[in-house]
Amino acid sequence: MVYQKLPAVARVLGMDSLREQVVAQLRESILSGALPAGTKLRERAISEQLGVSRVPVREALMVLEAELLVEIVPRSGAVVTTLTRDEVQELFEVREVLEPLAARLAARHRTAADLEALGERCSAAHEAIHAGDDRAGASANADFHALLAGASGSGLLVSIMAPLQLRMERLFRRTIRGRAVELAEDHERLVEALLRRDEASAALLAQLHVTQTRAPSLALFED
Repeated sequence: MVYQKLPAVARVLGMDSLREQVVAQLRESILSGALPAGTKLRERAISEQLGVSRVPVREALMVLEAELLVEIVPRSGAVVTTLTRDEVQELFEVREVLEPLAARLAARHRTAADLEALGERCSAAHEAIHAGDDRAGASANADFHALLAGASGSGLLVSIMAPLQLRMERLFRRTIRGRAVELAEDHERLVEALLRRDEASAALLAQLHVTQTRAPSLALFED
């Protein structure tokens, strides 16, 4: 895997900035599949290719481990996590509880700014569809769900859902082709329910959305 070397200006901004940029590069490589499940991530190789010391790389790997994208194995190093069929099944079972809750709370607490941000993600999804850009479509989809959680007004719910959403984006990147229009329309109906502050409809739409996206994700594991 060849990474894009960080520009010189980035390397003088401080350790926090370096770590964040290393995290961003590695995260995108994992989500896109450029770093497939099971890939070993060697600190020295990454630091040399990015042109940074091993310290921000080590810290970045710890961040990615917290996001469930990387597993750090003692005396072995870091490896990109693998999603099994059972884990994906469990992920959807949890989302079928959390997403309707987020939607219900969002209908109750959403602000005009929340609606605007969600609407922008719907527009971005349609732009990606017209451009045939699956990556942008998957990102818009993931952003929508993150914004929905944020609109709930529950910091606890946001913290619980954040690592799940990154795992979902890995699946979205692989399953969105041919389904982008359906996903975008689901999101638009959900925004309409939030606009009306219709908690019951918002929760039901969110539950149906999660249920309908389960099968394509599980199909990835069929022989």
